[in-house]
Amino acid sequence: MLLLVVFLQALSVTLCIETAPYTVVNNAETYEERIYPAQKWVTTSHLSISHNQASNDMFHDLFNFIDGQNDAGIKVDMTAPVTVLVQPGEGPNCENNFTMSFYVPAAHQDAPPKPLNTNVYIEERPELHVFSRRFHGFAQDVDWIFNADALAQDLLADGVEDINLQHYYTAGYDSPFVIFNRTNEVWIMKK
Repeated sequence: MLLLVVFLQALSVTLCIETAPYTVVNNAETYEERIYPAQKWVTTSHLSISHNQASNDMFHDLFNFIDGQNDAGIKVDMTAPVTVLVQPGEGPNCENNFTMSFYVPAAHQDAPPKPLNTNVYIEERPELHVFSRRFHGFAQDVDWIFNADALAQDLLADGVEDINLQHYYTAGYDSPFVIFNRTNEVWIMKK
């Protein structure tokens, strides 16, 4: 019974979260092509071998910002997705550069509060043209890598040109309290 209550609470919270706007320009069997307009995101970066470890460290810094550690001292609503730009290192056991971002809600897009943490900043993200592959569950490092590779292979097999295979985004849509039907995506950008 307790699990059902936690699930229903998490579901109700998830349904109320503002998501970053985008336009779908094409659907394929295993991916979707989207355009995200230029928007502001609150961002931080971390070097690590592990996506999961880097994400844990970065999430706390960004959560503190939305929890009031900003120059206005205000709470900012949580949004979705939480994106992580993954820039792979030069070798198999090298640190990667991970950059996590929360979409700044529409109410704060014109004048977002400034972060107090010097490792956190407001990013003016330009328009993104992405190919997105969706998968479900609690994503681990291997899941992100597998799905990014599968998306790249599908794009290449479909003859999609001008894609950037040097780095990719991961995107998570659910709070840690959501147990079932979790939504994750990997994005590969069009050049």
